[in-house]
Amino acid sequence: MSGIPLTTLLPGFGKTTLDTARRWLKATLAQAQALAAYDAWLYPRDPAQQTDAQRLHDAWKGWVEDAEAVVRNAQSLAISADAGLDLEPLLDEICSRKAMLKMTPALIARRREQVERGEVYTAEEVRRELRYGSGG
Repeated sequence: MSGIPLTTLLPGFGKTTLDTARRWLKATLAQAQALAAYDAWLYPRDPAQQTDAQRLHDAWKGWVEDAEAVVRNAQSLAISADAGLDLEPLLDEICSRKAMLKMTPALIARRREQVERGEVYTAEEVRRELRYGSGG
C-alpha cells in the first residue's frame, strides 16, 4: 500500500535479487499484520462508520493487488523452495483476504438489516427445502 502501486513499480526495475524478494515478502506480510489490527472495524454495526469501513476494505484491496505483484515478481526468479524463498505464507494471506473482500461492508450491513427485519430461514427450513428440492 505504497503511494505508488507495486504492480507498476516493480516491473520497471528489472530483475529482482533473492535478497530483495525476501525483503518484499516480509514487508508485504508485515503490512497485512498491520492492517489486520483494524479488522474489527471492517463490518461496523453503526452506519456512521460505513465510510471508514469502506476505506479499510479498499486498503485491503490495494494490499492484495500489491501482494500479488510481489508474488509474481518473486516467482519470476524461479527459485526452488530450498533457496529460502517461502511464498506460502503470503499466498495463504492473499487467498484469505480475497475471500474477505467478497463481503463488502455495505453487503454485511444489508444482511444485518435483513436479520433485524426477520428475513431469515431456520436451519430446519433450509434442510426441508433441500430435501424437497432434491426429490427426497
